[in-house]
Amino acid sequence: MHIDVLDFAPASARRGVFARLRGAVARRIAESREYSRIFNELMKLDRREMDELGIGPADFDAIARGTYRR
Repeated sequence: MHIDVLDFAPASARRGVFARLRGAVARRIAESREYSRIFNELMKLDRREMDELGIGPADFDAIARGTYRR
């Protein structure tokens, strides 16, 4: 009876390089779409709404990336 060592490896080690690459590309596309969606919503704000929120156009990138800090 032969036991394959890879059967006990983590699932990520069993996946092929192409599958990992495809997953990474899919994640990047999803992140890009989410960034674009948020950025486009922020672009719809007028100056009064931005003043109420305490943000400006220079903050849009950080907000869309999720790295904005007050």
